[in-house]
Amino acid sequence: MTLIRVDFSSDIGLGHLKRATLFSEKLKLKNEKIVIICKECEQKQTDLPIIQIKDENEFFEIVKKLHPDKVIIDNYDFTYEEEKKFKNLFPDIKLICFDDTYKKHCCDEIINVNPAAKREKYPKNVKVTILKKPLVGENFKKAKKRHFKRKGIFISFGGTDAKEMSLKVLNILKKHKLKTPIHLYTTSANKNLKKIKKFCFLNRWCHLHINEDVALAMAKNEFGIITPSTIALEAMYMKLPFIAVQIADNQKEIAKYLKQKRIKVLSEREIKKVFDIIRKKGY
Repeated sequence: MTLIRVDFSSDIGLGHLKRATLFSEKLKLKNEKIVIICKECEQKQTDLPIIQIKDENEFFEIVKKLHPDKVIIDNYDFTYEEEKKFKNLFPDIKLICFDDTYKKHCCDEIINVNPAAKREKYPKNVKVTILKKPLVGENFKKAKKRHFKRKGIFISFGGTDAKEMSLKVLNILKKHKLKTPIHLYTTSANKNLKKIKKFCFLNRWCHLHINEDVALAMAKNEFGIITPSTIALEAMYMKLPFIAVQIADNQKEIAKYLKQKRIKVLSEREIKKVFDIIRKKGY
């Protein structure tokens, strides 16, 4: 059995859930039982069984009761002290922690999804796995093999888009009559869906896609406006040209990696530059 300690919701986002479950599949854990442990979560966002907790002490009690082989932590709020307590309580259970900000850890293995992550920034006595290839599901592998005539601009600021970046970008593009259709991808966890639906209804050049396959979207569109996060690594895998808008501190390291690859990264304050960039590219 493997437990995944992760939180996900309209406010937090779904990225951590996505990468933790994909990593579980990568480890070929599909045939063994995987259970998600969360404080804040929405059952409809995953098919995996969920146990909801009030605090980390309750989490430790569940670990004691279920005694899994592995525990995967993908949660910025799970502290070094809590990791240390975990290893003191359960020294025989493998503790795997996702990290993309070079935090201090007390675990058996650290996973960093940034291909340009620096091993030397971590202690020598901890196993560190830097994923040189992006964590992608079967849908991406299948979509990459398909050949579409690419047309349109793909926009996605995550399944929840808590900062309403999609609407900000759409309003910027609205001022300039683009000939290229816009395809906005989000999920039903987005609290701004009502506003987005209204915008797309009034502006028919904008097509809204809810809970649809992002992999197929990347295969069909010719350009993307996204964040410097896991989705950027997926876009690179799909060979989709894009610009990235950094909207969170935990995106800083992947933003650096994209800049090294000469991919344009904007700050949140530079959002108005989006149109100038895509205009220069001929869209």
